[in-house]
Amino acid sequence: MTPATSSDFPPVDRENAELRLANRLSVEAVKVALARLGDPKSISGAPQLIPFRVMHMLATGSYEGDATPLLDQISRDFNKQRQFRGILRTVSIARQEHQAAAASVGSGDAIIRSGPAFDLTLSTSSRDDGAIYLQIKFHTKPSHGVDNDLDGSRPAMLFADCDGHFTMVRLPEMVDDIIQIMLDQSHDMVQAVRDPETEFFIR
Repeated sequence: MTPATSSDFPPVDRENAELRLANRLSVEAVKVALARLGDPKSISGAPQLIPFRVMHMLATGSYEGDATPLLDQISRDFNKQRQFRGILRTVSIARQEHQAAAASVGSGDAIIRSGPAFDLTLSTSSRDDGAIYLQIKFHTKPSHGVDNDLDGSRPAMLFADCDGHFTMVRLPEMVDDIIQIMLDQSHDMVQAVRDPETEFFIR
């Protein structure tokens, strides 16, 4: 049998070969992107891809990744803002809408923001260490009731929607219908409480 020589093969069109390779690589890239859509943990590596179910997981407390970068991504996308706001309104157990006027000032310069289901109070630490205390006082025990009342679930997260900028803090156990959290004065939640345009959701 005579060995094949280079003249026995048709000439290779280099331009078409490169085009086919580029198309194949593009298809593989799409497959990777689609796979990442189904993996919530990959969101930090692909900020433009935020599936609805991942936002729902974040709003209900089942998202296991770092919530801060995901909330920042949502806050930068108008359509995602609307979607996430709708999710929060659906799954929250208590809600405080934006107010017509700024929060009132109580004793010791504490800032008090009242609502039908709960009040929010900001007070400065007496130790002058820059810490701020956020207190959430519920008007009723967690039980089924009227609109904006708690529905029986234990409060676990406080979300703030300040004109499309979302922030969140996890809540400790409630004692005598009160939850208290210590925050740094630079925390976004501090500014959110001071802004009457902010809407709050408890999940």
